[in-house]
Amino acid sequence: MAKSLLNDRALASEYGYLYLSCLAKKLNVVQLSASGQYGTMASSSNDLSILRKYAETGLWAPELSERLIAFFAGAGGTYLDIGANIGMTTIPIARQNQQVRCYAFEPEPVNYGNLMRNIAENCPGSRVQTFQLALHEREEVLPFDIADGNLGDHRLHFETRLAAKQNEIGRKIINVRCARLDDLPIELQGPVFAKIDTQGAEPYVVAGGRRTLAQADALLIEWSPYHMARLGGDPQVVLRFLEEHFDHGAIEPTDAKAGQRGESGPMKEIVRRLQATIAAWRDDPFNYVDVVATGKLASP
Repeated sequence: MAKSLLNDRALASEYGYLYLSCLAKKLNVVQLSASGQYGTMASSSNDLSILRKYAETGLWAPELSERLIAFFAGAGGTYLDIGANIGMTTIPIARQNQQVRCYAFEPEPVNYGNLMRNIAENCPGSRVQTFQLALHEREEVLPFDIADGNLGDHRLHFETRLAAKQNEIGRKIINVRCARLDDLPIELQGPVFAKIDTQGAEPYVVAGGRRTLAQADALLIEWSPYHMARLGGDPQVVLRFLEEHFDHGAIEPTDAKAGQRGESGPMKEIVRRLQATIAAWRDDPFNYVDVVATGKLASP
């Protein structure tokens, strides 16, 4: 099998990383690294999503990286990476534009350790500050699900009667520290771009960070009614915030669904469209989008 993979480029491309990950597990190898356009990135050897894609393509979330580079356009500013994982969106902008101050938030200990390693390896001396925290509406310690294989699917744990449709049952559970974004010692220098990708915790992030997030000039937030329902969050918290603070919005496919068409328009219309998905997508973990908010409204 190993010889076949080495000698067949197509076979290696399709199955090589999976074989390497399985072999690493057998040999008690806990970390792998891959090189690409953002440098050499390390992750757990069972990372079958983020590091695998980076190893196979040399990229991760290229649309977001390009958007950030264009947004800051050689000037300074602040990037809030809420749900930073191993740094695949923080590190490209920190390498490209050292004037940008980046704040990266990642609660899971293994991902956080690799985030720190990747920053040290790829952008030493950059203006990146990390927080091993889950952002929430209150400060406390909460249970947290660990997803095996897709290390971007870790999430806060919440007991619910909703049917689990994404292999949530039986996951390892750890405890993580939570804090409110508005309570943290961060300094915002404009322009400000905030990215929130927290597997359903978005309503809690917004509730605990309204003051800070209202200062963002652009906001990208994942919208997944299924994941929000699994965590017992209220999607209306997100919609009210978007409508109160931004004039324009766009509904876009996530990087996992790149190539699909999105739609844009006044934020009131975008909110109306998102309202309709709360019930329609509640039982479907595969229906989710990114919402991009721009055109910051003046504070009342």
